[in-house]
Amino acid sequence: MLEGLYIFVDDDFTDPVYADPIAEELEPELWEALCLHVSDALEGDGKTDGTIKRGELLYGWRTVLRNGLTFAAIVTDDVSPKHLLKYLQDLQQHYYDEVDDLREPEREGVSDVVVDVIPVWEDEE
Repeated sequence: MLEGLYIFVDDDFTDPVYADPIAEELEPELWEALCLHVSDALEGDGKTDGTIKRGELLYGWRTVLRNGLTFAAIVTDDVSPKHLLKYLQDLQQHYYDEVDDLREPEREGVSDVVVDVIPVWEDEE
């Protein structure tokens, strides 16, 4: 299930708009790999969305180049890549609908936005 969720503005990995858990609580190699894929997407050198399986975890990202936002999540490998990408798409849409200033939101309110999005894999249970 959901192991981590992140919202980045540009490549600011040290101070994400939303981070649960914080980077220091993740396996360093996993965090570095996720940040590398996001950086590549922002620079136009990689896919703007995708998933990668790493051990028993799956991580995915969805980068929107026009505003520099990235939605990323880490889940257990029993979640399909398709469901992870759908969840990130749903999260992005809900964030856009609820947040006034996409790049500089009131950070306390972002957790309320995030909690409202039900992962598709939980919705099917």
